[in-house]
Amino acid sequence: MICAVIVAGGSGSRMKAPVRKQYLNLDGVPIVAHTLMAFDRHSDLDRMVLVVPENDLEWCRTDILGPLCLDHDVQLIAGGRRRQDSVFNGLNAVGRGDGTVMIHDGVRPFVGVPLMNACLDGVKISGGCVPAIPATDTLKQVDANGRIIRTLDRRQILLAQTPQTFSLDLILDAHRLARQGGFSATDDASIAEFAGETVTVVAGDPDNIKITTPEDLSIATVILARWRAKTPG
Repeated sequence: MICAVIVAGGSGSRMKAPVRKQYLNLDGVPIVAHTLMAFDRHSDLDRMVLVVPENDLEWCRTDILGPLCLDHDVQLIAGGRRRQDSVFNGLNAVGRGDGTVMIHDGVRPFVGVPLMNACLDGVKISGGCVPAIPATDTLKQVDANGRIIRTLDRRQILLAQTPQTFSLDLILDAHRLARQGGFSATDDASIAEFAGETVTVVAGDPDNIKITTPEDLSIATVILARWRAKTPG
């Protein structure tokens, strides 16, 4: 079984918009709907779980899922206070078993099938796989007062993306261990690392941006136009 847990539970405060960032329109279609359609293109996917704020469940069912004609069923699940809690809720909805789960940010709509396949191949190596791209800027470590401590070697720095892909039982157990130990993280690879698991890295995609600011939304419009120009028909 291959399942996608798509996390769209954020408040979107950095977007400074009247609606949550995952529901903002990208060329007339909500961002999270683009993400769902991207995963729907993967022929080996068995199911999708969409995690949204609890108060948005019915609205998402009618206004997000209603207009979409997807080949895969989508199970709607209420999220939690933190992203970590929302992922845990989504994983519990999938349940235990001999399967693979791709955990993806709902506001990364430009995830292509080749990237999904790379993650699905990578997860066979260690049970955990993360797409990442190289850092291109010079990186400075600073103290609490903004003073530079040292310059980091960017050759050893990668920028993590999603879908972060895992053996289902491995990441579910890791999340449970993190909850028991009071460990908090902003991505699932960190939770797997906390549990002592090895996570493999595969090449990410520069187009696979996370839309969190108005500037990101402008960039996304350009990427979408370019993607559509490359698509036959």
